[in-house]
Amino acid sequence: MFGLAKKKEISDEEMMENFQNGDSAAFDELLSRYGSKILYFIMKKLNMSKPGAEDLMQEIFIKVIEKRDTFNIDRKFSTWLYTVANNRCIDYMRVDKNKLTSSLDKDISSEQKGTTHLELVKSEGNNPEEYSYNKQIKACVDEGVNELKEDLKEVFLLREIEGLSLKEIAEVTGSPLNTVKTRLRTAYLCLREHLISTGCFSQEQNLGSVK
Repeated sequence: MFGLAKKKEISDEEMMENFQNGDSAAFDELLSRYGSKILYFIMKKLNMSKPGAEDLMQEIFIKVIEKRDTFNIDRKFSTWLYTVANNRCIDYMRVDKNKLTSSLDKDISSEQKGTTHLELVKSEGNNPEEYSYNKQIKACVDEGVNELKEDLKEVFLLREIEGLSLKEIAEVTGSPLNTVKTRLRTAYLCLREHLISTGCFSQEQNLGSVK
């Protein structure tokens, strides 16, 4: 209309290429797009409070700066970034295990689901009773996720919270695709059992799918 064309958003990969070519504003844009996602991933993966996770997030993006020339623009940027983030989290668990804390500043919410549709929490709406019920479910989910074994929690978070495909998760974790599928199925089963045992979930309800 009026001869105006909608401006096409620059892709992550093009933005990273611009950063490689010296455009510092491109890095700021990538940080804006992924900062909160990486922060939340760290908090859930390491069961860490927000202040500590923010420190790690800064380290991760410093690594992005340091490793920018190693990025191949034919590769998906988000997969490369989560690989960097996941490796730093693994290093943290090996070296700084004593620094882990159980404080969490954020719950899993329906707005932060990935592509597999973990339909645990309805819209809060304006019903106080429904809002209270949803808060209970969120608390149960958080508790269940935190109790998952590390390899199960890893694939669950990358899939349900970050929305990565199974193929991307395999690349990020360096695991075979079938192993990722098995771990994700096991994570769903473990979480389902936890939710049933706490009374937040019924035997008939479905939790998630692996496709």
